[in-house]
Amino acid sequence: MIRILVIDDHPLVQAGLSHVFADTDDIKIISAARNGEEALAALAKAEFDVAILDISMPGKHGIEVLRDIVARHEKLPVLLYTRFPEEHYAVRTLRSGAAGYLHKGADPDEIIAAVRALASGGTYITPSVGTLLKVAVNRKREEASLEDLSDREYQIFQMIVTGKGSTQIANELHLSVKTVSTHRTRLLQKLGLSTTADLVRFALRQGIDEAFVG
Repeated sequence: MIRILVIDDHPLVQAGLSHVFADTDDIKIISAARNGEEALAALAKAEFDVAILDISMPGKHGIEVLRDIVARHEKLPVLLYTRFPEEHYAVRTLRSGAAGYLHKGADPDEIIAAVRALASGGTYITPSVGTLLKVAVNRKREEASLEDLSDREYQIFQMIVTGKGSTQIANELHLSVKTVSTHRTRLLQKLGLSTTADLVRFALRQGIDEAFVG
């Protein structure tokens, strides 16, 4: 039996995955967590074969949670299961230790296949993610890229380009306005930009818009 830990703060997602796995005889959700803290607590109490992790959740960002899991439970494969398009997070999460990346719009059969692949010691890389990995490997280092941003900088970048100000960002991320401003300055420097307008134009060139940020 493949024992699953689901880390997602949306009950409907947990219920949906339970329904998908109910049609199998070898996969079962053993526990569910709404955030990174609950996930680590669950991992301390029971053994799991695969963790299914969302990126957007209360508290720690999903990639931070991923790194915590990899650091403490290096043998546990983690499947990123998120609504964010592959081109915005797949490379970053795989570099951080994820064993697979799957969009929440994937067919049930693909979810099952991904879980079985990870449980058997493999990875789950879709053809489109494979292409993104090749591009990332071949990218010239002198070219400004979102991959150069830290996880927190990238999170703040997303919020800035959708029109959120420093105070709103600080409130949502439980940070001080000064800390947000510091991250903003650093990400502008890394991307070789000067203003918020420059950030928005950069985001548009990268194919990033309000539809995927949240």
